[in-house]
Amino acid sequence: MAVAAILTLGLSLHGQGTASSDPVFELEAFEVTSFEGSLVAAAEAKRLSPVIIEAVVAEDLGKLPDVSIAETLARLPGLTTQRINSRAQGIVIRGLTGDFSTALLNGRQQVSTGSGRSVEFDQYPSELLNGVFVYKTTTPSLVGQGLAGTVDMRTVRPLEVGKQRVGVNAFYEWSELGKLNPDGDDTGMRYSLNYIDQFNDGTLGIAFGYAHTDQPGQGEQWNAWGYPTVGDLPGEPFVLGGAKPFVRSSNLERDSYMGVIEYKPGASFKATVDLFYSDFAETQLLRGIELPLFWSSAQLDRSTAVVEDGLVTQGTFTNFFGVMRNDIVWRDAEVFNAGLNLEFGDGSGWVGELDLSTSRIDRKDNVLETYSGFGSNQVGTPDTITYSLAGGTGAKFDTLLDYSNANAIRLAGPQGWGGDQVPGGQVGFFKGPEAHDQLDQLMASMRREMSGVITQVKTGLNYTNRSKDEAEAGPQGKEGFFLALADGSTSAPLPRVIGNTSLAFIGIPAQVSYDARAAFNSGIYNLIPNNNPSYVSENWDVTEKVMTGYLEAQFETKMGTVPVTGTFGAQVIRTRQESNGLAANGSTISEVSGEHEYTDFVPSLNASFQLSELRFVRVSLARQIARQPMRDMRAGSTYSFNEALASSTDVQNSPWSGYGGNVELEPWRSNSLDISFENYFAEGKGYVAIVGYMKDLQNYTYNENALFDFTGYATNSNLTPAIYQGYRSTPRNGEGGEIKGLELSVQVPGELLSDALEGFGMLFSVAEVDSSIKPDRGNPSQPIPGLSDRVINSTLYYEKAGFSARVSARYRSDYRGDIATFGPRGAVFRNLQAETVWDAQVSYSFQSGPMQGVTVILQGYNLTDEPLFATQGDQDSRLVQDYQRYGAQYSVGVSYKF
Repeated sequence: MAVAAILTLGLSLHGQGTASSDPVFELEAFEVTSFEGSLVAAAEAKRLSPVIIEAVVAEDLGKLPDVSIAETLARLPGLTTQRINSRAQGIVIRGLTGDFSTALLNGRQQVSTGSGRSVEFDQYPSELLNGVFVYKTTTPSLVGQGLAGTVDMRTVRPLEVGKQRVGVNAFYEWSELGKLNPDGDDTGMRYSLNYIDQFNDGTLGIAFGYAHTDQPGQGEQWNAWGYPTVGDLPGEPFVLGGAKPFVRSSNLERDSYMGVIEYKPGASFKATVDLFYSDFAETQLLRGIELPLFWSSAQLDRSTAVVEDGLVTQGTFTNFFGVMRNDIVWRDAEVFNAGLNLEFGDGSGWVGELDLSTSRIDRKDNVLETYSGFGSNQVGTPDTITYSLAGGTGAKFDTLLDYSNANAIRLAGPQGWGGDQVPGGQVGFFKGPEAHDQLDQLMASMRREMSGVITQVKTGLNYTNRSKDEAEAGPQGKEGFFLALADGSTSAPLPRVIGNTSLAFIGIPAQVSYDARAAFNSGIYNLIPNNNPSYVSENWDVTEKVMTGYLEAQFETKMGTVPVTGTFGAQVIRTRQESNGLAANGSTISEVSGEHEYTDFVPSLNASFQLSELRFVRVSLARQIARQPMRDMRAGSTYSFNEALASSTDVQNSPWSGYGGNVELEPWRSNSLDISFENYFAEGKGYVAIVGYMKDLQNYTYNENALFDFTGYATNSNLTPAIYQGYRSTPRNGEGGEIKGLELSVQVPGELLSDALEGFGMLFSVAEVDSSIKPDRGNPSQPIPGLSDRVINSTLYYEKAGFSARVSARYRSDYRGDIATFGPRGAVFRNLQAETVWDAQVSYSFQSGPMQGVTVILQGYNLTDEPLFATQGDQDSRLVQDYQRYGAQYSVGVSYKF
């Protein structure tokens, strides 16, 4: 095994130098210098843990196995990811999306850039992390636990390294698809620096890390508006209602910093300071032609329509006005985390711990759409367009007009959209929502080692105060602005053209392109506020104050001749949640608020039966909870008052109605059972593990009509209603159901099977999940979002004499996923088809001579160009709703450590 020093893992129910909400253990002193060594460390962590976990340990300083920590997590048993704009971002654990799990950094809860609680893991560069632990079961001292699981990302502890270490790396990256937009980037760089040292005779340790990412991304994105039926054709076949295809060139820029200071002057005191900061910016250039067809003024030529098995596979439309889109969206987000941990006592009696931390995110999104075309309802010439469905990838189009002819194309509103706000129709749209999320945490705990069956007792209090708000910039949080031409005209010449963008993937040779942001900043547009009151309730703030007290005991006994160890105890959690928002009734806007308090009792029991030195059975019984997305807990709503029913006293015919959030929404709760059988091989040579679990969800969240008191809401009339009760559609805690699963994972080095296979190895896992929950009661066939019935991860590797190569495949069966690619407002669910993503990495580390310490690395992701593919329901696979192609991503680089 390529482990340069003894691998030592200390097993305790406290995290030295981390928040006590990290209850399991800590990698106290190790130096791993290879991929196989990292597998050994991770397997040892899994073996020594009192709960069921999955682990990843960095294979070298600043070198986790993947470019992204999300990619790394997605390879663990029972975990997977959904790709957003070509990269892994959120994590699904046991078929449940990130809202059902919790992310920690050094044991401390993390906030989110999204509207929910799901952490976007691409905010955390893998180069600055030393390991990741996924707790699938829980203990009382794991504060902030998730129902599906808890992901704890960890940075290095310099005093445990014990010597000075410096590591640097640099990578050049490029996209297989090349530069799809003339002003896009298809190449980028990433580099990082890690420094660890100790001073004052080993009592003071520091660690510093910096990681820079400039990552390109390209994509071809087909989207169908939908497939209505043609009532006057035989059999009423489906036809393409319209389409919105784009090519995308994106760029992710991220500068991240990590700092750790440890001070331990003696056995009875230790202080640790953790700092993390990330400045995250993403820009997407989106160009394409929105194609209004059957759902527009365009006319389908029935006489030439080709119908096959109930679908118009080829159709021609006259009087077609295409909306040429030159769009840009950009996000700026700052992530800041700071924590101070103080530990008192040398272990001979009570040991006290105090931890203070904050986690903050500030996010600003900007979405700019600009329109142009050959004409609108006022100017220009209509086109004739023919489509043919193209083998499950969308449609191909043939047009008469040349969309790359800059002299014939003007800024305009070709469809007259927004004509009630902008004469002649809007020529674009802009919105810029902002969000802030802050969680402050204070923890105090005490523990004591004991003799007898109870080997340790631990108790503590944890208080968190989290506030999250989201609002559209502008007066009263209007949902963006219509763009009108500043001179009042309905069309204008194009801004400076920068080239053409190929739309060959939909059969159109090219469209003219210009810099949308430069045009926006030049002053050629006026901004007309969107006065639609339905968006007002989307501006909200929620505050959540949680006090958690816990008592936990660690035990060690025997059942016959079988050693049994584990933990038992409980949490008592008192929660108070409040929200302020806006309620809109037409043009009447009111401020509204609400609050709710409740208490949870969360017991747990973990027992590990050691059948032999390397064979274990683990059993966990626990109540698990996961808090709701904070957007769903908002007080804001949209409502209406029917004057004709003002005198009604029957709530079934109430004048009041509406929809919005629910301040009284309580967490998802589950009674969970996990049973694991784990067989480890001697000398750290892998393991086989089988885990079965059942989660009996006591409740799930549904949008339902419920009685609501509209007292205090403005009626926008002089009438006095007879009643103030009415029905409002809100997210509500409803009946739950079961989630059952089985996970098999195998980690085997080749020499375990034959000496001839020395250097080879394999990782394999398969997870099967079944759920009885149907989240859409109006359509009971819809599964839980994110739930794939089967997830398979596999890696084959070879490592010897400095040479390392590995290839990985990640499969997930079809699932219902949110494909909203940018911006925080609202989910866009699709029935995504099964996918298999292949990645590979090859490296060589110089073992001696002047190049010793240098490693050359080549990486490739999505090698087979696996698309993200969704259909309209399950009724016909030819009804392609979304088809996104990203191409392969490659990087080549060098790392050096000394």
